[in-house]
Amino acid sequence: MPEPKTAVDAGSAPISGNPTHVPSTKPVGSQRTEVPHRTRTWPSPISAIQANAGSAAEGSNENLMASDTVPNDTHGLDSGLVAAPYAVFRSLPDPWRGWLSLRSTRRWLRATRFAARHNRRVAADVLGFNFHPMRPEPNMSIAHVMRRLGVRIQFGPAETGVNLAWDTGTWFSPKAARQLPASAINARCLDISKTTVDRIWSEVAGYTIAVDPLTTVGPLVEKPDENGRRGGRVVQGPLNSRKAGTVYQRLVDTRVGDRVLQIRPVILCGEIVLVYEKWREFPYWFQAAELTVPKTVRDFFSEEQQAQLLRFADAIGLDYGELDVVRDEATRLIYVVDANRTPMRPKGLPDESEDAAFGPQAEAFRALLSR
Repeated sequence: MPEPKTAVDAGSAPISGNPTHVPSTKPVGSQRTEVPHRTRTWPSPISAIQANAGSAAEGSNENLMASDTVPNDTHGLDSGLVAAPYAVFRSLPDPWRGWLSLRSTRRWLRATRFAARHNRRVAADVLGFNFHPMRPEPNMSIAHVMRRLGVRIQFGPAETGVNLAWDTGTWFSPKAARQLPASAINARCLDISKTTVDRIWSEVAGYTIAVDPLTTVGPLVEKPDENGRRGGRVVQGPLNSRKAGTVYQRLVDTRVGDRVLQIRPVILCGEIVLVYEKWREFPYWFQAAELTVPKTVRDFFSEEQQAQLLRFADAIGLDYGELDVVRDEATRLIYVVDANRTPMRPKGLPDESEDAAFGPQAEAFRALLSR
């Protein structure tokens, strides 16, 4: 495998401009001089570094203490009587926690009600977005895009409209894939496990983020291989053994000042529509973003890096979705660490930034529909 390119070789685009809620038009050569100011105080974490890995399916903050997440409705009873069993429930691993909480049923009902409300606002004869096998929920990015497009939400493959392969899981069902037309969006995106993401990235970029935890000395990242599964944390290597269903990666130093930066490009059919600049307070490497700012692709990536990201998206079959990208502040190398084919509305995105985030996506879909 070839050696990774340096920042000079890779043509890395330095981070540009000051943080705003509007995509920046500054040239690639502009250099960031400061990081965002703190917008709120973090709640007490369960542990200093343990948090969710990748996109959080439930939309809840794993780093809240149990007492912060349980409503005060005990009517005079000691709150600890409620908080204790709740904390035990939150500590249960998936899929047990999902089964006990009827997660799939709750999501189905939420998605069905959302579709009914949405469709009441649009004409019956307009274009439909056909989702299969799962249904989009109102907190997903595509929901905000569809509101701007004025399309109908439909379920199951269809001969008319736009078909989308829609499954929040890691591995797309082969049976569901066979039921979709070949032209369906994300029809080829069948495996978004972290193992597959890193394998394809290493083939595209020529270097990997994976490490051997049995021989690596110092801090390294331990994450579940499944997409959207919580449990990412920093551990000290070398370890005595590997955990099944777990990947191990080098800890990429993405700090800018006292903040941790993650970059999330939005992909649609061979184009990077925009980029989310996601800030966290150090040392919360995996916690939900404190602030998310929509930016232009030129703010973060050189033309060569853009081409790399699009080659990766094509190789993994991602027609629509988002990539989690980290940049080593020392080497300026970028790494794709996660692929999301059913992205959620970004956490930490201010309401006043929604047009800057979802407007360009709606325009990109509109351009796609007009082809």
